[in-house]
Amino acid sequence: MWVGQEVQEVPRGLRPDKDPIREFIRAFNERDLDGFVATLDPEVELHSMKGLVKGTEGARRWATRKRGGVQQTIELEQLYEGGTEGGGGRAVALIMRRWHWDDEDAELAGEDEMAWTFELRDRRIRSWRPSEDREEALRLAGFTHA
Repeated sequence: MWVGQEVQEVPRGLRPDKDPIREFIRAFNERDLDGFVATLDPEVELHSMKGLVKGTEGARRWATRKRGGVQQTIELEQLYEGGTEGGGGRAVALIMRRWHWDDEDAELAGEDEMAWTFELRDRRIRSWRPSEDREEALRLAGFTHA
C-alpha cells in the first residue's frame, strides 16, 4: 500500500513524460494535428495574430497549413515556467520563428524573435498568445528576463 502518494491522472493523448509546451511546438512544426490537439485543453483559447480561436476543433483548423509557399518552423530558445509543477500555471517560451520556402531546398526566407505565452490547466494548454516583444511578454507573465 502506498501511503501519502498522490496519483496524477494524465490527460488522454498526452504522455506523462511529455512537456505540453515542447510537445505543442514539436507537433506544430511536424504538422502532427492529432499530437497538437492532444496538448490542448478542451476550452483552449489561441490568441493568434488573426484573432481569437476557441476550442480544439478551431485550433485544429488554425494549425492546418497548406503545403507550398512560405512555411514556419519554431525553435525553442528558452522556457520560463511558474507554478507548472502541479499541471497548471504559466510559461513564456522565447522562440525563433523561421520562415522557409516549402520546397526541396527549404531556403530561409526570414526569421523573427518572439515570445509565446502559455497558461496551463491539468497539464494541457488552456491559452496561447504570441508576442513580438519578448520583454513585455516576460513582464506581463510575471517573469524577469535574466
